[in-house]
Amino acid sequence: MTCRQWLLESGYEDVAALIDQALANIESKGRKSRRNWWDTLAGGPGGKPSVREGIEFPVLRVAQIRQGVLVTPNAICRNEHERPPDVVTTNRWPHKTRSSKTKRSSQSSRKVSQLAKPT
Repeated sequence: MTCRQWLLESGYEDVAALIDQALANIESKGRKSRRNWWDTLAGGPGGKPSVREGIEFPVLRVAQIRQGVLVTPNAICRNEHERPPDVVTTNRWPHKTRSSKTKRSSQSSRKVSQLAKPT
């Protein structure tokens, strides 16, 4: 479920309209930007509302919960029982495994130690 779909189903039609407006601005400029709207709706440091495409977006409590951010007093909540949708993993940008980083790190440290040995 996309952020916009969740907003429409949960009574945040006004916030979804702001996203539509921002997407129209992006499209009118000929850009193909992608944005994580949950990050935008979670707000900035201290719960400061985010501004995207010249539009100020409200801070939503459910977005802060979903993004693992501390819920701030200015966060909007229209239903105390609302739950964010699950995070969907796409494998579009897979994370490198820790073992590959460790392997690289240990190889480079061996090279450094070999260079440091007196001849």
